[in-house]
Amino acid sequence: MSCVNIRGCCIGEGRPKVIIPIVEPTEAAILEKAAEFSTLRADCVEWRIDCFKGAKSLPAIVHCAAKLRVALKDQLLLFTFRTKAEGGKVALSHEEYLHFIRVVLATDCADLIDIEFFTAGAELPALIEEAHTAGAAVVCSSHDFHKTPPRKAECTTFFLRCKPRAGKCRQMSGAWPTCSWDSFFTGSVSPFKGRKKREGQRPSRKRTSTGKQNLYTRFRLSCQLPG
Repeated sequence: MSCVNIRGCCIGEGRPKVIIPIVEPTEAAILEKAAEFSTLRADCVEWRIDCFKGAKSLPAIVHCAAKLRVALKDQLLLFTFRTKAEGGKVALSHEEYLHFIRVVLATDCADLIDIEFFTAGAELPALIEEAHTAGAAVVCSSHDFHKTPPRKAECTTFFLRCKPRAGKCRQMSGAWPTCSWDSFFTGSVSPFKGRKKREGQRPSRKRTSTGKQNLYTRFRLSCQLPG
């Protein structure tokens, strides 16, 4: 896998990179959190725009993005609008989502931008090309809140199917475990510790980045990054 260097941070090489999210609802709270995060040694800050009260107001997003970029100094900034269909707070139509991505890219504030594979649809290659032209790396994501694929090979097949459309970007998939084995398979939690799976055994819980307890786990497979 190739790596990409953004603001001196080489993604895809060396130690795993640390991303911390901003999920505050108001601009004042967002900037306060950004000031706090700017003193930490995290590699990247993710702004979850769907958690922002002005999530459907593009002028409000643009205004806050400019201030956020200044507040974070040289830290990497990842813009994410997680749509309601993929587990986020706010629903966007296909056209609204495409317009949002393009408005964010026009701000020149994003080091990385999350683009949902299925939400972008046939426009995905064009969006990725526009992001790269704007100097932003792309995280291409997909989320399944109903199940975890039964075999790792199926996950690999999904990413290979995605790659022709996604091109050179980071691909990330999230899945919802329905039993202990799913949690073990994703690698996020390991409830068995060498014991065999028992039918009906409850999966271990993991704490997510927002601090809430749930059973949502992630696994990642990577392809080439721009560079």
